[in-house]
Amino acid sequence: MNLLINGINGKMGKAIKELAIQDSYWTNVYGLCRTIPMPADDIKFDVMLDFTHESSLDRVLQIGLDRRLPIIIGTTGYSEEQNQKIKRASTKIPILHATNMSLGMNLLFVLVEQTAAILGDKTDIEIIEAHHNRKKDAPSGSAVTIVESIERGLGEVRPHQYGRLGECPREKGEIGIHAIRGGNIVGYHEANFINELESIKIVHEAYDRKVFASGAIEAAKFIIGKEPRLYSMKDVLKI
Repeated sequence: MNLLINGINGKMGKAIKELAIQDSYWTNVYGLCRTIPMPADDIKFDVMLDFTHESSLDRVLQIGLDRRLPIIIGTTGYSEEQNQKIKRASTKIPILHATNMSLGMNLLFVLVEQTAAILGDKTDIEIIEAHHNRKKDAPSGSAVTIVESIERGLGEVRPHQYGRLGECPREKGEIGIHAIRGGNIVGYHEANFINELESIKIVHEAYDRKVFASGAIEAAKFIIGKEPRLYSMKDVLKI
């Protein structure tokens, strides 16, 4: 099988390439970046991985639709309109869109949903995420997915409070979301369920981007040959 990595010169692209070229499953590993144009028709690939920027989405989807080949999208920061474009494209080709591809983080999504279903009405919920000082979007895509998972567990959408400044007492039912940017933090996410008597903290911390790269490669293997629809890492990990 042949793999195409869009964003091959980025941090994630390099991590994926490093693992993929050591994996005998892949016959060839190709790459695109801002200085490399859309692949010529004679480049044959079976699946494309995208870890670039939200502004590249139209180009990414067009490559997949033109070739009728699957896409793994790990880019975050999309608008609702862009998310709808992904959904529409997934009716024609298989697409897996995930804000985080590590096993541990996807387990956290499940755990916070279950915790919210049991304790959500009895606790104040606060999310903290931390990343390196070059990350462009805030809150992180994974933090957004945590909130979405919590709201599935609650069975409702709650008000969101992004940081706090000045006189702003906590409103009943709101979900606090806080972003930290500094140094070379790979990724840290923390979900807190707090009441007057106790608190529960569910934490995931990534030490190396290889954990995301490994998950992305497994997702690429999974999606080859699948029917057109929108997939998630839950499908890959069967959780």
